[in-house]
Amino acid sequence: NFNMVNRGIASFLAYGISIFFPSSLINAESFTLTDCILWALENKKTVISQKLNVEIARKDLESTHSNFKPSIQLFSNKSYLNIPDRVEVIPFLNDTVRTSSTESLSAGLSLNQKIFNGGRSINQVSLAKNNLNMTLLSKRILVTQVIQNVIESYYSLLKGQELFLVSEKSLEMSNQRVGLIKKQFDLGVIKKSDLLKAKVLLGQAKVNLLNSKTNLSNYRRVLFNSIGIQDFGQEVSINTEEWVMPDLLTSSEILKYIKTKNPSVLIADSQIKLSSINYKLARGLRLPVLNSGLNFSAGGEKRNDIVKAFKEDWRFGIDFSLTVPIYLGNTLSLNEQKIKLSIRQAENNHITLINDLRVQAELIKELLNNYAEIIPLNESVVESSKEDLKLVTKRYALGSSTILEVLDAQVSLTRSNSALINVIYDARIKEFTLDALIGLLDTKYIIRDN
Repeated sequence: NFNMVNRGIASFLAYGISIFFPSSLINAESFTLTDCILWALENKKTVISQKLNVEIARKDLESTHSNFKPSIQLFSNKSYLNIPDRVEVIPFLNDTVRTSSTESLSAGLSLNQKIFNGGRSINQVSLAKNNLNMTLLSKRILVTQVIQNVIESYYSLLKGQELFLVSEKSLEMSNQRVGLIKKQFDLGVIKKSDLLKAKVLLGQAKVNLLNSKTNLSNYRRVLFNSIGIQDFGQEVSINTEEWVMPDLLTSSEILKYIKTKNPSVLIADSQIKLSSINYKLARGLRLPVLNSGLNFSAGGEKRNDIVKAFKEDWRFGIDFSLTVPIYLGNTLSLNEQKIKLSIRQAENNHITLINDLRVQAELIKELLNNYAEIIPLNESVVESSKEDLKLVTKRYALGSSTILEVLDAQVSLTRSNSALINVIYDARIKEFTLDALIGLLDTKYIIRDN
């Protein structure tokens, strides 16, 4: 019965997982970085919400085109009027009031068309197009942030996995070392202080392993949260490829990409255009407005009279209205001055942002150049530490070195391995960070909206 219950629970969990995640994800041997990024872009609610904002902006653009179209209205009206008639019965004493009533019905069709409104309709279309472009760019910023979060958490997890393996290896070596030294101590070959030093290192190795295990668990939690799915124990593949120094762009190429590809810079540029369009709209309020209208109607006291009037006694009218603003106080001029100031402010923000991003990109470029030199040095340090540990261990076995030298060599190997792992994954993250700064990161994983 117990086994049947376990099988039932397992079947239920498998069914629940299959509802939320496709079989291709469940059956995948391991997650690659690309898998994680694509799943994040599909599952993160913030990305889905931003897609809806894009659709709303598109609908707003469509609605602005209605300003160029005429408005057609069908109307009908029914009125009832009481008319009092006063009849004098006895002079100066009393009178009697009689009332009569009339009814009238009317119906018709009217058409109104804007002919000129100071360019406001055209500028409103331009404004909606600019807002749609800014919404698309905001989506790119969000997508880039999601991708960066996934990349950082993914490589942090891989780094945590490798550091955990280093801690396991260090603990294994410490256990072997303590076992060997204990045997030598029991034989009276070495002093008790040597055994105590080895046990101290063993304790430190256990602590390091526990910390590495905790960090690894936290890294997994952060990664799956950044993807937007639950952690069912899926394996995340370790990138065993060596880090290769990317072909870095020149300073002029970096600046060019920042100006033309970075979504934040493009939004700052759109802010300038937005203020310019608002200025045109403000100027349009000083221009005359010309409207036209057509009216076709008929009326009568009864419904049959209206039908007859539409055939024989209908009314048709054409009208034009011209409105010319003469004086509206200082409202218009003050608004124009404020918009001019906002244009200057947007231009300054645009230039400042470009300069800030250029400096950040150059710093990352310099870091990558340093990593290209540091990583080979760290690799040679690891090889030297391995060789040193072998030699010191042999000398210790021959009695020509102390246990402290052996333990120092073991610690040095562990530290050099950890330093190499950290610097390699830091280099990988910085490489993608540079792509994000110049506006190319999101284009590697998604097809940009038109």
